[in-house]
Amino acid sequence: MQHSKSYNRDKSPLYENEIPYQMVSSIAQKYLGNYYEDKFFEYGLIIIKPEALIMGKVDEIFSIFCTRGYELVYFTRKKIDAMCTAEMWKFSWQNATLENILINQKLLSMYDSIILILRLHNPGSKSVCEMLTDLKGSAVESKRKPYQIRYQIKPINYMLNYVHSSDNVNDFIRELGILLNFDEIIQTFNAIISNRIISYPCIEIFHFPKQNYTLDKWMNNICNQLKTVDICISDQKYILSQIQLFKKFNTDFKISFNFLSVLCQYNLIKWNFNNIVFLSNNINYTE
Repeated sequence: MQHSKSYNRDKSPLYENEIPYQMVSSIAQKYLGNYYEDKFFEYGLIIIKPEALIMGKVDEIFSIFCTRGYELVYFTRKKIDAMCTAEMWKFSWQNATLENILINQKLLSMYDSIILILRLHNPGSKSVCEMLTDLKGSAVESKRKPYQIRYQIKPINYMLNYVHSSDNVNDFIRELGILLNFDEIIQTFNAIISNRIISYPCIEIFHFPKQNYTLDKWMNNICNQLKTVDICISDQKYILSQIQLFKKFNTDFKISFNFLSVLCQYNLIKWNFNNIVFLSNNINYTE
């Protein structure tokens, strides 16, 4: 059965020269024939992001998928390295700040995500990718609707929003090739052609110590650490000038990529989940 092409061929020119897209398209044609895109109409890709695992939200998200009739075909749990992260979101991050990109890369490369391949039989006029994207909801709080995941399970902030979905079939193809290695792609297609359905996995609850940072406490901690590090005068003056700007403007102060870079140069930031939450609350997301 051929569906209406609502899976958006407009993105094909963007992707057709990319190796991940070419590889998955070639494998798909071998397994599913020339009309593999129509077969993919019933499938979608979801990333359960690290903050959902750490905050114990995974079972709630799985419950929403189950209630809506989405069947689990394949999943894997892994860290997503910095290069894959940059490749995944390079089109949507064209106006993103470097600090936004850096913090995302740190989060996804340090902590596990769960990648799900879901199926829904006879989805109707919209592809499963489109339906899952609608079910996910917007990263912008004011745009969310009561039935959506990000409305029912309120994200930490704009960045730490628990789930990612492939927007359409072309994104599904491309993201399979970026997120999965060759063996995992083959396992996914074997699951698809065998109509295999598996149970949603049980995920252990993290017990992560919370630290309630304020910008004031965080800056004071930087000042204290400055007394113990070997740092050049110009960089020390730059860090202190940023702290003075914070004290002057306080709530209007945002942490910049340049500031983060200098702090990292002297190991003045410990990259852990608490710091990632704090930093993501105190940056500009777009230029």
